[in-house]
Amino acid sequence: MKCEMIRDLLPLYIDGLTSEESNVEIEKHLRTCKECRIYYQEMTGEIQSATPISDEEIQDVELLRKIKKRNRRKVAGLLAASILVVVIVLSFVFSQTYSRVKFEDVQIDYGVRGDKAYLSIESEPGYELWFSGSVSENESILKILSARKIGGSGKDIMRWEDELGTEDNPCRWTIEFQDKTIVIENGELVEEK
Repeated sequence: MKCEMIRDLLPLYIDGLTSEESNVEIEKHLRTCKECRIYYQEMTGEIQSATPISDEEIQDVELLRKIKKRNRRKVAGLLAASILVVVIVLSFVFSQTYSRVKFEDVQIDYGVRGDKAYLSIESEPGYELWFSGSVSENESILKILSARKIGGSGKDIMRWEDELGTEDNPCRWTIEFQDKTIVIENGELVEEK
């Protein structure tokens, strides 16, 4: 029998599904053909002896481990350097893009028009103001957080308008900058801290 036929029949032979006549031919072939015998042993898990590993192969494996370890160190170093570069670049970009806002960095206009108080805050050209705040009844508290560079020569202008209040309950805006806080009541500056 040819090797291909024996290899096709081996799964059936292992499961005991071949005839007596086929069994005799398969066993006869396995005694004379080393490749098919190894194939049979691999299928049944009957590998007789492990092939010994030479000292040269062990040295090759050790060399590969050292190279792999060295490469890991290089990759870790490159990764750390890349992260450092990204942090430096982002810090530079952020410092160029955002800045803390001082009182003198903006123009403030306030006053009264008819029966309404108004307030406007204008940024330097090329900057956009970022702020947070809260509003309750006649009082607004604005905290100027930062100015973001947007390029160009446009100015960011924020405007508010509200009904004039009474002396006891005035229309009041408190504006917090990095260096100072101002309070405007009914369109007039009443406090600077």
